[in-house]
Amino acid sequence: MTVTDRMLTGAIANNPAQYHGDGEYRYSIPHQTIYFTSASQPDPKDAEPWFPLPSLNPDGSQRMEQAFKRFIKRRWPPSRQEELERFALRRGWNLAMELKYGGGALEDNESEEWQYIINRELDRLACEVRKKIAAANGEN
Repeated sequence: MTVTDRMLTGAIANNPAQYHGDGEYRYSIPHQTIYFTSASQPDPKDAEPWFPLPSLNPDGSQRMEQAFKRFIKRRWPPSRQEELERFALRRGWNLAMELKYGGGALEDNESEEWQYIINRELDRLACEVRKKIAAANGEN
């Protein structure tokens, strides 16, 4: 089965990237497929050539939280930044990044701006993986 862009971005977005923890998504070179594996439940494809997929937000890295903090500092007025920081102190940064209708702190337009940033990063990471896949398959 051909790896689609949707499959690739989904695996990157949901990749915990912690083989010895929750697990990680990998690309199997001989099988030309994405698979999930972990130390507690290894996949047989681990014995064959593979490479790990990047992660949008690796477990424990707080990568998205840090990116969101930089994003709000550059985009929104100090009063709104303070509101989001107060919200995050009470409910957590992961909820502060979500749309208010889902229990988060963002208005529709704010959520659209943040989603645009997320999608650009997913596209960038997927492009990197496409290059690795092409190189692994001997394509230029």
